[in-house]
Amino acid sequence: MTQRQNLAFVEVLLLPPLGFTHCPQIQVLHEGNRIFPEANTCILVLRLPLHSSYEAFKQHMIEGILQAPTFGLA
Repeated sequence: MTQRQNLAFVEVLLLPPLGFTHCPQIQVLHEGNRIFPEANTCILVLRLPLHSSYEAFKQHMIEGILQAPTFGLA
C-alpha cells in the first residue's frame, strides 16, 4: 500500500466531531469462503474473516482496501 492509500483508509477511522449514532462493532466471519473484510457503514460494523495465519489476514486486508479505493467517499 502506498502512503496515500494508507492515509485515506486511516481518515475513515477518525472520530466524527459529533460522535456516532450507533456504537461501532467488529464481528468475526467464521465462514471459510469469505476471505475479505466487509463493512456496513450504515450501522458501523466491520466484519473480519478468520485466516490460518496473520500474513494471510494481512494480505487479504490490504487487497480488500486496495480493491475499493473510493469506498466511503461521497
